[in-house]
Amino acid sequence: MSQQFSNYIKIIGKGQKGGRSLTRQEAYESMKMVLSNQVTGDQRGAFLMLLRTREETPEEVIGFIDACRELLEPELANLTPTLDVGCYAGKRRQLPWYLLSCAILAKNDYTIMLHGAHEPGSGRLYASKALPALGLVEVNSIADASRQMGEFGVTYLDLSHLLPALNTIIKLREVFGLRSCANTLARLLNPTSAPYCVQGVYHMHLDHKHCRVNESFPAFEALCFRGDGGDPEVNSERKTELYITRNGSTEEIILPELTEKMALKDTQMNVNDMLAVWRGETSHLYGEQAIHATLVSYLILLEGYDVEKANALAAQMWAKRDKANLPFTQY
Repeated sequence: MSQQFSNYIKIIGKGQKGGRSLTRQEAYESMKMVLSNQVTGDQRGAFLMLLRTREETPEEVIGFIDACRELLEPELANLTPTLDVGCYAGKRRQLPWYLLSCAILAKNDYTIMLHGAHEPGSGRLYASKALPALGLVEVNSIADASRQMGEFGVTYLDLSHLLPALNTIIKLREVFGLRSCANTLARLLNPTSAPYCVQGVYHMHLDHKHCRVNESFPAFEALCFRGDGGDPEVNSERKTELYITRNGSTEEIILPELTEKMALKDTQMNVNDMLAVWRGETSHLYGEQAIHATLVSYLILLEGYDVEKANALAAQMWAKRDKANLPFTQY
């Protein structure tokens, strides 16, 4: 048992009058101990669930991210994507249409790093399960991810290969019955230090917290919004507030809703439906609007376009897609 770590538990666990939040340095030190397995299982569980109960402050999340990035695999420096996209929520109601937005960008010379994890027994469709059917085969090492990015302009790598200790914490949901701060940290990780980063969140006000964190890391520009199911996909059935952080300052851009019709839950969740839309064989109201609006939001981040210009370019890119081949194909 670590006595030093017990002090961190006391700081956050003494209650409304006696407790306080961690400083950035304390958060860094405590999370580094957790990730380096320098604490007992009981200490780790108590720490994570105390944080879960009262929610982490932006300052704490910043310190936790400092610790996570310090422990990333050094080989990740060989990957130099333009855009980082975290795929951690998994879809429950609709297919992961945002992956087709990523495919469009990859075919237009933007290199993309996709990363994610999956939670046992969640019943969600994760990006890692959909991508092989779309043409991007699974890779299981950083070296293979580097080669795949060179061939396809995009790769997906599971968090277990990027930061195994953080992946272990995410999977503790099966034990706790609750998610921990690890899900937030993974979205904010940007493991390859890409110059642009997209973060989808689910809960109200969590996007505001992400902004405060992103403002402390001006080395890259970030887009955060409340996406469908918490994934980085714009749901055009409602207006979406895009929060874009550049050089330590955040601006809000509103994407208006595109339809008043609410899509029914997709009970089949068949990735072949995504392929049929890609090939132009069928139409899908929710899917096509999600692809377009998500692509618009990414272009606003990447190029600094206004909504009107991003809309026009997104429509042009989609119209020129290669319908004859799988979405993810070699250059």
